[in-house]
Amino acid sequence: MNCLLLYYTGTFNTRYITQKLKLRLEREGWNVSTYEIDPLNNERLDFSAYDIIGLGSPIYGFAAPYAFLKFIRQQKFPAGIKAFIYKNSGETYHANDASSKYFLRKLHKDKVDVQNEYHFMMPYNIHFPFDDYCIREMMEMNKKLLEILVNEVKNGIPNLSPYKLWPRFVTTVVARPQYIGGDANSFLYHVDMNKCIDCGLCIKRCPTQNIYRKPSKDGRGEFAFHHNCLMCMRCSFFCPADAFDIGFLEDWGWHVNKKGGYDYRKIEQMPLDEPFVTNSTEGFFTCYCEKYEAINKRYRELFGNKPVENPDWAPSPVSERWKEENSRVTALKHSDRTYKQAKAFYIDSLFSE
Repeated sequence: MNCLLLYYTGTFNTRYITQKLKLRLEREGWNVSTYEIDPLNNERLDFSAYDIIGLGSPIYGFAAPYAFLKFIRQQKFPAGIKAFIYKNSGETYHANDASSKYFLRKLHKDKVDVQNEYHFMMPYNIHFPFDDYCIREMMEMNKKLLEILVNEVKNGIPNLSPYKLWPRFVTTVVARPQYIGGDANSFLYHVDMNKCIDCGLCIKRCPTQNIYRKPSKDGRGEFAFHHNCLMCMRCSFFCPADAFDIGFLEDWGWHVNKKGGYDYRKIEQMPLDEPFVTNSTEGFFTCYCEKYEAINKRYRELFGNKPVENPDWAPSPVSERWKEENSRVTALKHSDRTYKQAKAFYIDSLFSE
């Protein structure tokens, strides 16, 4: 089976899921290619070599990101080709159920045979940071969901049903403002030059080249924005100096900065002794109770009490560049500006692999 995993990623959560999915499908004997969408690339792809396409994206405001939607709309898919959807977000509310509806219209128009959709869980890059132990439990549930996906897609077992009215309504109401929200909000973006270490990571990493520097009186260069923002949060989330003010989202208290991002390599190795989400969980994470129960139920239906055996979820191989940058950063003093600049290059090495 020749498979293409076509995906968009903001702060690299979808890339992470895609890498795991690729490895798992290859263990089934599939030939798997990946294509990461570049919002600045308008090329049309040739799908003739593939039997099935996996479409992956994060969920932004109860909808697929506009960069993903735009790319899908400009493609011409072969009629009858099979496809499945794998999306991810930091919450499992049913308001996300219809998040794929806009690009599904395009797929249906091209007569693509879409029978399966799966909602993976990944931590926020906005609103608030997730606890590492919570993420570790999410990984365990994602392992099960990945096994469910592979079994159902491989055996032609559909799970995609028509979306209910109210999730469709939520996506309709929220998606359209979200698609222009980044452009509008970028008028309010600001970089604290007292914190900034001039590493240039935000400019290099911005997927739309939205960030640039213009001449300033002090000769250092003032940060400016082209108002072509996807609100992926890559700039503020990874900034090693936490120098970004993200406009009205800052005012709402939604700023999250993890510098090097969530350390999935470390988290994958953590023991999982006690559940993070239980029937007595209160507050935000109660939405996970139903999701975890549904995953466990479907997993038992397909595999009984067989434990998940997925070597692909072991710690990822560490590149030599990553080792070199990590060693250099560790050797520097945390109070030194040079340390922060080295940290920026270390962050860059993490996500260049």
